[in-house]
Amino acid sequence: MVLKRDLRNFFRFSYWIAVLMVSYLIDLLIMASTLSNIIVGLDYLKFFGPGITLVSAFSSAFLVGRKIHMEKEEQFDYYLLSLPLKRLDFILGRAIAGAIQGLIYSLPLLITTFIIVRIPNPIEICLIVIFIFIFSLAMTCLAMIIATILRGSRNFTLARSIIYLWLMFGSTIFYPLDIISVYFPPIAIIILQINPMSFAVNFFRSILFQTYISPFDVIGVVIFMIMMIFLGIYAYDRSTNK
Repeated sequence: MVLKRDLRNFFRFSYWIAVLMVSYLIDLLIMASTLSNIIVGLDYLKFFGPGITLVSAFSSAFLVGRKIHMEKEEQFDYYLLSLPLKRLDFILGRAIAGAIQGLIYSLPLLITTFIIVRIPNPIEICLIVIFIFIFSLAMTCLAMIIATILRGSRNFTLARSIIYLWLMFGSTIFYPLDIISVYFPPIAIIILQINPMSFAVNFFRSILFQTYISPFDVIGVVIFMIMMIFLGIYAYDRSTNK
C-alpha cells in the first residue's frame, strides 16, 4: 500500500523528473567536454559516466527524505501510521519505494553510460542494476535518518547540502585518485579513499571497465549499505514511535 502510494506520487511529477534527468545528462556532457581538454590522457566522458549515475540515485533518495521530513513536520505521518499496516512493513515499503525511484531516476544516465563505455553482458547488467538498487536503498535510508532526526526545513536542507558536499566532492566521483594524489596531502587522500561514495563508484567502474575489483571497495560498500539500511529503519521506527 505505502509502496504503491509513494511510486504513484513519484510518477505524478513525471515532467519535473524528466527535466531533472535531462539536466544531469547535460551536466555529464558539459563536464566531460570541458575536463577532457584539461586532464591529459583521460577520456573524462567515460570516467564520469558511472559517477553521475550514482549522483542521480543520491539526489532521488533525498527527494524521498524531503517528503518524509515534510510529512513529519505537518504530522501527516500519524495518518499514514494509522493505516492497517505493521510498522516495519510501513518503513520497509517507504525505503524500497525510494530505492525503486532511485533506480528509475538513474536509468537514463545508466543507459547513456553503457552506450559511451560499452554494453555489458547480461550478468554484468543484472549485477549493476542490483548494485544501484541496493545503493539507492542505502541512500534512501540515509535520507530517512536525516529527515527523522532534524526539525525544520532549513536544518534538513543544510544537512543535505553538507552530506552532498562530502560524499560527492570528497570522493573519486569527479577526479581520478592518481591525479588527486599529485595536488593533495596524504591525509586528504586517506579521507577521500574511505568515503562511501568512493567505494561505490570504484566498484561500479571496476565492473563496467572490467578491471580489478578491490576487496577494500567491496567491504566498504557492503558495510556502508548495511549500516545505512539498519540505522535508517531504526531512526524512522524510533521517530514514529514518539
